[in-house]
Amino acid sequence: MKTLKISFFLGTVIVFVFFGNKINGQLNFSAAKTIVNQIERISFPTDTFWVTGFGAKIDGIFDNRPSILKAIEDCSKKGGGVVMLSGGTFFCKGPISLKSNVNLHIADGATLLFSSEPDDYLPAVFTRWEGVEIYNYSPLIYTAEQENVAITGEGIIDGNASETWSTFRSKQGPAQNRAREFGAEQVPVKERIFGNGYFLRPSFVQFIYCSRILVEGVTFKNSPFWILHPVYCSDFVIRNVEFISMNINNDGIDVDSSINGLIEECSFTTGDDAVVFKSGRDQDGWRVRKPTQNIVVRNCLAPQALHGIAFGSELSGGIENIFVENFRMGKVRSKAIQFKANKDRGGYVKNIYIRNVEVDESEGDLFYFTNNYHGYRGGDAPSAFHDIYIENVSCRYANSVIHLQGLSESPLDKITFQNITVEKAGNVFGKMENFRNVEFKRFLVSGEKIKLQVN
Repeated sequence: MKTLKISFFLGTVIVFVFFGNKINGQLNFSAAKTIVNQIERISFPTDTFWVTGFGAKIDGIFDNRPSILKAIEDCSKKGGGVVMLSGGTFFCKGPISLKSNVNLHIADGATLLFSSEPDDYLPAVFTRWEGVEIYNYSPLIYTAEQENVAITGEGIIDGNASETWSTFRSKQGPAQNRAREFGAEQVPVKERIFGNGYFLRPSFVQFIYCSRILVEGVTFKNSPFWILHPVYCSDFVIRNVEFISMNINNDGIDVDSSINGLIEECSFTTGDDAVVFKSGRDQDGWRVRKPTQNIVVRNCLAPQALHGIAFGSELSGGIENIFVENFRMGKVRSKAIQFKANKDRGGYVKNIYIRNVEVDESEGDLFYFTNNYHGYRGGDAPSAFHDIYIENVSCRYANSVIHLQGLSESPLDKITFQNITVEKAGNVFGKMENFRNVEFKRFLVSGEKIKLQVN
């Protein structure tokens, strides 16, 4: 991936040539081109602010956080430019916040290494955690209410999470439930205070209420939780980024109640979803009412992931107008393409277009749809799944090919599968219930055409 150097300007198109299945099909992707063309451009002055000029040291031990923050502050005050990390390992004891018109550049051969001490990420900041607004540990790179911001370069950003943050997962249950109760009961957000003693891991990189964002070229490693998390953002491009983090719940990119985005030429080796679309959880998602919409994902690789492409389960604000094409997956340890919600959510997924996907091996389901996802807390607001089109998918092996589980009061509706080829499968069908207007057009498993089955 790193050999594919891309123009700095948004909207550049590079077409991969590794796809063996048909490129041309019946799906109309002209709307995807419109989305990409409408994303606002990002640009920076040429002025460069070297963090070593602000007292930074590259020994991997000295705390460079004050120097980096000072360089960012000066850069922004002087109209913007590039904050440059080059030449070695820059240790940072705490979070970094970007400011408008700043491009944080991690040069080839440089590493930004974060502290693994949770107390370094206090005081708590406003964030969204699993679809609920709370105050929690700061993400390692946290940027709120800024515009025209970037993280670029060919270097490494290391979250240093495996020894400390990873231990939080087994302890988070009480605080996780507390956050969900706060959302359900509509406790004022300013009173939803977490942080020390609650064990809720922060995202690695979070942009919240930001616009015109570029993340390009860097490698993210060893994340505490979700890796790259745009929340309430617009006009963003994530390009030629490598995600290498196999800790639990390490999604690559979580697009959360955000609009007008492009994700392209990225590589995912992740401990959870490669790319996932979300929009808030239950009552808190309804209160915020911000959908995720108008997102294009293209020309990406997932050599290894727990799941590939996912929608939900936090989708209470809605997800619509998503275009995914040319996505190649290696070994998927569970579900390759999944849509998930339950009767607590009350959201929707619609106008989803997926084409040209290759999967080497899916140890779970190749296609997984459920409106009965785990964690149901007794609500009565079924989600709606409809107008979903999947075309040109090839898979060498799937343990289970397709699972369609709607609800009697909210059947899955208007889902089309066309030109699907699975060379070998353990089972063809999982649960098949409560759906309508589902079409199989040239759906082959082990060379045999399969027909819809209802259990």
